[in-house]
Amino acid sequence: MILGANGKIARLVETQLLNDKAFSDVKLTMLLREKGRADDLLTNQSIAIEGDVKDDSAVEAAVEDQDIVFDLTGTTKSIVPTQNIIKAMQANGVIRVISICDLGTHSKTANQIETKIAQLYEQSGLDYTVLRLAWLNNLDEVRYQVTQPNKPVQGNSISRKSVAELILKIIDDPAYLSKQNVGVSDGIKRDAPIV
Repeated sequence: MILGANGKIARLVETQLLNDKAFSDVKLTMLLREKGRADDLLTNQSIAIEGDVKDDSAVEAAVEDQDIVFDLTGTTKSIVPTQNIIKAMQANGVIRVISICDLGTHSKTANQIETKIAQLYEQSGLDYTVLRLAWLNNLDEVRYQVTQPNKPVQGNSISRKSVAELILKIIDDPAYLSKQNVGVSDGIKRDAPIV
């Protein structure tokens, strides 16, 4: 299940899931505020559900029977979606979740909402992976490094394509990065991030 299924990273993941034979056994559920935005992604392998992550009953219904939940709601600047996702997963017995936040989640200058989101997952009892992303760019490359919270991150940018590839790796092997909150960058320190 992908929450926030019309985002750029989500679409890269969805396209790969629906077109790569390695994922032919994956059934994809996409939750969007306007499900028509995913019409181009509807196949016999996917469904779109209209709903808002701020509506706890909609999230609970959507999460039922899922194996992995991919939470792209960190950018909503509210902890309500995260609270709803955790509650829905616990109610449905779904334990594996992947969430993305800004790289600074563990720093003194971090966005307080995203820091709280990461903490909620860490304290939830769920099998979480929080990916703290460097500045996102649109380079057509797959290059990433995964860094533990107590280690300095090498690099200040990461391609959306690289993030999608990492998420697909976790979907393929749900034990990868289990119960970890990690930094993700391309390992290159630039004078200014690429846009």
